[in-house]
Amino acid sequence: MPIAKRYLVATFQLGKYTVSHLNLQAVDQRDFFSMMDEEIKAKPKISDVFNRKTVFLTGGNGFLGKVLLEKLLRCCPGIFKIIVLLNNAYEMEVFEKKRKRLLESSVFDRLKQESPSMFCKLHFVAGDVTVCNLGLKNEDLVRIHEDVSFVFHCAASVRFEDKPRTTMVINVVGVDCVAKLCLNIRNLQALVHVSTAYSFCHHPIISEDVCLEKLPICVMQDFKNMDDDRIEWICNSYRKNRPSNYQYSKALAETLIVKEYSNKLPIIIVRPGIITAAVKEPFPGWIDNYNGPSGFIAMSVKGVLKTLLVKEGVYADWIPVDVVANTLIAAAYFLLTQKSSLCFDSSNVPVVNCVCPETKRINWHEVVRICLPLLDKYPSATPFLTPGGVVTTSETIHEICKYVLHFFPAAAYDVYRLICRVQSPGMIGTYRRIHGAILHLQLYTTRRFYFTSKNLDAMNENMHPDDKEEFLIDQEKIDWNQYLEDYVHGVRLFYLKESDDNLNLARQKLARRRLIFSCLKMIPVGVLLIYILKKFHKSQVAANMLARLSSINALYIGKFVNKLRSAC
Repeated sequence: MPIAKRYLVATFQLGKYTVSHLNLQAVDQRDFFSMMDEEIKAKPKISDVFNRKTVFLTGGNGFLGKVLLEKLLRCCPGIFKIIVLLNNAYEMEVFEKKRKRLLESSVFDRLKQESPSMFCKLHFVAGDVTVCNLGLKNEDLVRIHEDVSFVFHCAASVRFEDKPRTTMVINVVGVDCVAKLCLNIRNLQALVHVSTAYSFCHHPIISEDVCLEKLPICVMQDFKNMDDDRIEWICNSYRKNRPSNYQYSKALAETLIVKEYSNKLPIIIVRPGIITAAVKEPFPGWIDNYNGPSGFIAMSVKGVLKTLLVKEGVYADWIPVDVVANTLIAAAYFLLTQKSSLCFDSSNVPVVNCVCPETKRINWHEVVRICLPLLDKYPSATPFLTPGGVVTTSETIHEICKYVLHFFPAAAYDVYRLICRVQSPGMIGTYRRIHGAILHLQLYTTRRFYFTSKNLDAMNENMHPDDKEEFLIDQEKIDWNQYLEDYVHGVRLFYLKESDDNLNLARQKLARRRLIFSCLKMIPVGVLLIYILKKFHKSQVAANMLARLSSINALYIGKFVNKLRSAC
C-alpha cells in the first residue's frame, strides 16, 4: 500500500481526528480514507435528527412547500408534528378549502398508499406571514414557541409581474416577521430560509456570500406602511441591473437576515436555481404549476408557444423540485450537526447555492432538441395548434414569428369565435399575457450565469451513505434525456390533467391535424403557381408544366385521402 507524504500547512478537523500544521506525516491512504468513511457512518442520519421534533412550515400550499411536506412525512417517520401555516385563511370556510385542496393534491398519492397514518402528524394553523406573530391565535403561538425545533420559510411571491408592493411586503416584511417569531422559539435548532440563486444575478459570478444591500433596515421593515409610489421609486432606484423586483426582494431579505438576525438565530439560506418538475419523488415528472419552464412546456404541448428566443451558449439552470426539498432538509441537518463543514463569512450565516454543477449543465438548444419529438409522443387531447415552432437566436426573427405564428392564428380564431358565438377567452388577449410572462423569463434563455456551490458540494460529500440515496442532492446522477421525457409527460399528466388512457387518441388527432395544416400551407403556394402558369399559358413550357401539375395534384390528393383515412 502506497504511503502518502505531504506538508500540511493548516490545521483542520476531520471529526475527532485533528491534524497539525507543518508536520511531515506518513499516512497510509487506505487507513486514512477508511477512517473518513467510519467517521461519516458514525454520524446520525438525517431522519434521526428529526425524531420526536416539531417542524413549522410556511408556504406549504406552494409547489416547493408541498414536496417538502410530503418528503418530511414519508422519509422522517419519527417526526413528532408538522405545523403548516395556511396564509390568509382566518375564515373557517377558507381555512377548510385550503386545507382540503392541499391534502387532495396528487403529491400525497404515494404517501396515502405507503404510510397513511402519517397524516395525523399534520397540524394546520391560520395566519399571515406579513403581520406581527404571523397573525396566529394565542394557543397556536404558544404551541410554536414551546414545541418547534425546525422552521422552513418557503412562503414567497414568485411572480415577476406582481406589483412592487406585493413582492416587497411578502418577500421582505414576511421574512422579518418570521425571524421575529423565531426569536421567541425556545428550542429552535434551525431556520431554513428559501431565497433564489439569482438574488445577486447582476454579479459576474454568483458566490455563496451575501452582498449587503445599501437600503437601511428600517426602510425594509416599513414597506407595509409605505404608499405604492414610494415602494416603486425605491425599487427602480436601488434594483441595479436586476431584471425584476423579485430578485431584488430576495437580496433585501438576505441582507435583512444577515444584518439583523445572524447573531441571534441559527439560520441557513438556500438559493435554488430555476425549480422544475420532480426527477424522482413523489413521482418522476410531478408538477402542479406553470411557472418557469413548466409554462414553456405546457404551452408547447398545447401548440400555443410557437417561437422562443435562445442565445448560444446559455445553459438551463434547472433544479428539480425534489432535489431542492432534499437540500432544504439537508441544510437544516448540516447547520445543526456539521456547520463546521460549511463555508461562511463573518456573518455566521451559511449560504447554499442549490444549482446544477457545471459538468452536468445542459444548454437550451439541447433541451429543445430533446423535447421537440416528445411533444409528439405526449400530445394534448385539445391543442390550439400543432406542437413545435421556431427557436432562434435573432431578436428580429423572434419578433416576426410572434406576429406570424402567434397573433395571426389568434386573430383568425377570435374572428371564428365571434362569428360562431363560441364562449371562450379571446386568444389575442391570451397571447399578450403570454408574451408579458415570456419577456421576464427571457433573462434565463438569453444570458449565461456562473455560480459557485462549495457548500452544496461539501454537503454531498459529508452526507451519510444512506442519506445520499434517500435525500438526493447530487444532480450528477440525473439523466437529462429521461428527465425531460418525464417532465413533458408529467406536465400532460399532472398539470394539464390529461390521462394516459386517451394518449393514443390524442396522437391520432395530432396526426390528422398535422396533415390538414400541411395541406393548408400548400394552398398559397398552389394559388401563386397556378396564377403564374395562367399568366403565361400560351407558351408550350407553361402548358406542359400545367399538365404535369394537374397529374401531380391528382396523385397528391389521392395520397392525402388515403392518409386521412388511415389517420382516422
